[in-house]
Amino acid sequence: MRRLLLAVALLGAACTNSRAGQVGPISDPVRARRMMEWATRIVEAGPAAQGHPEKPRVQALLKRELREMGLEVSQYPFTVDMPELGMRWDLVNLMVSFRPEAKHRILVGAHWDIRPWADEDPDPARRSLPFDGANDGVSGTVVLLELARELSREPPPEGVGVDLVFFDGEEGPKDTPYHYLGSKDLAANWAKTGVALPARGLIVDMVGRKGLTIRREGFSQERARVVLDEVFAIARKKGARHFVDAPGKHILDDHIAFLQRGIPVANLIDIDDPNWHTQDDRLENLDPHAMAEVAEVVLEWIRNQRPPGG
Repeated sequence: MRRLLLAVALLGAACTNSRAGQVGPISDPVRARRMMEWATRIVEAGPAAQGHPEKPRVQALLKRELREMGLEVSQYPFTVDMPELGMRWDLVNLMVSFRPEAKHRILVGAHWDIRPWADEDPDPARRSLPFDGANDGVSGTVVLLELARELSREPPPEGVGVDLVFFDGEEGPKDTPYHYLGSKDLAANWAKTGVALPARGLIVDMVGRKGLTIRREGFSQERARVVLDEVFAIARKKGARHFVDAPGKHILDDHIAFLQRGIPVANLIDIDDPNWHTQDDRLENLDPHAMAEVAEVVLEWIRNQRPPGG
């Protein structure tokens, strides 16, 4: 309850800023409030960190929210062995598909897991402790929930299928190759989903901090530029203040496994969060209007898609 009251207070402050002209014109207070409430519930249920006893609660919460929208949730469990680390991780991707019969498909994904350790915290005593992951994990998940809600009310265009994927295992042990595990597994084994391979897509990650600034992520610009061009054109048309049409850093994230398959999947991310992988990645450092703006831009991008020849 304390966190829920905090979320309401944060939203009130954001709305005050909006009246002062500090929030872009597409920020929807109702959407922002709903997304902040989701973020609060996820953080309260978690953390969704590998090995943490509360992670299954977060998974159950996500499935319940999606099913209450009338959606069918597919689960794709997989296991990753890390023999040199003496670890074995049992993980699960979640997916919701719209128009599963459509051959032309769009992927939108985010990771729902949280890093098990705050290993970038300036205080060494706090680095081994779990943390909220409000921006790095929860914010992208909340965007997917909002997209699911909107698409459950108004399906994507005729002939366009959409797969919303909640990836597990994006966060792995530091200085190892064991990262973005869920996207690696699903990209390699997409046939098990029973739907056609996506033609293009987006990943949303770390899209909720105060001062959010999304630039053209480097690998996306090189290998999925057409997708970024569409997204930034929408953001520009809407006056979305959190999108800056300028070169960004190269980030290893859940889009990489799909780029390696030749599928243009772009990454919407702001890696320059000073609270990244620290105990300060908390709810009070989220901007609900930033999350709402990202959801609105991505939703319009989805609604603009058409099948080849359509």
